[in-house]
Amino acid sequence: MADVRASTLINTGPEPIWELMNSPERYPDFVEATDRMVDAGSGEFGDGYVYKEYGGLKPFKGESEWRVTAFEPMTHQRHVGDDGKVKIVLDIDLTPSDGGTQLALNVALEPRWFIKPVLAVMWPLSMRKRAQADMDTTVANVKHHIEAAG
Repeated sequence: MADVRASTLINTGPEPIWELMNSPERYPDFVEATDRMVDAGSGEFGDGYVYKEYGGLKPFKGESEWRVTAFEPMTHQRHVGDDGKVKIVLDIDLTPSDGGTQLALNVALEPRWFIKPVLAVMWPLSMRKRAQADMDTTVANVKHHIEAAG
């Protein structure tokens, strides 16, 4: 139903960005839609890893469970989240580029049948703009965290 994309060029190699993306406990520090971690998960981060967070877009904030479903080191991750109302698919892509690494985030929302009518109205009126602002802020936050530490 709805996709939101954001990207930025970060003045570094992919390693520090990848390390940040592999650290769910740090997501509230840079992911605009993540208010707090409920359970950052345990074990080695990768395909099948599960974590829980609290966040989202107003008025649809709540707890969601996420599972990493694709994990290609230094290039791609897919996280699939579910809050009971919407399935959220997040793709994280890193591409080496002249001057650094391109970070691209894509979020696709798949609402449950009972929330589709609400989102059909709210998405074009206000939620798309809020979702895009959150994604833009998230990639800017990653850039700031990585370049400030570098």
